[in-house]
Amino acid sequence: MVKKRVDIYIPKAYEVLRIVEIEKDNKINSTFRGQIASFGAMIAMGSILSAVALFIATKSNASVDRVKLMQAIYAIIKDETGEIPKDALFEYVTQEIKKGNKNTVTEKIKDAAIAIKLAINLYEVIDDKGDKKDDNLKKEEDNVAE
Repeated sequence: MVKKRVDIYIPKAYEVLRIVEIEKDNKINSTFRGQIASFGAMIAMGSILSAVALFIATKSNASVDRVKLMQAIYAIIKDETGEIPKDALFEYVTQEIKKGNKNTVTEKIKDAAIAIKLAINLYEVIDDKGDKKDDNLKKEEDNVAE
């Protein structure tokens, strides 16, 4: 983790969460918090390419659209504000690996994921029913994900 890069990414993440429609009415579904934490674990346990490929899969049992998280990461890294194709991050990672930049791209993506997790805390986090998440439960989730 490059702390300076995470600090640069946090304000971008805050805006990007709106752009990719993870944030709605200043609220974010708590499931996105769990999904971004799972993504980080997948990178650590597997590979960056397999983690991205799994998260852009259209057939998923996840209760939220994980593709939006991949679009958000891509938008943060590439300073993109327009419409982002669902496979943009996968294509970007593939190209960077071919160039021999696997470690660099992996670190950038991890830092963007951390920034997203931190930026989510700036919004009201709600459950699937639209109810506000209890702050103590939110803290427990943060501790488990770390």
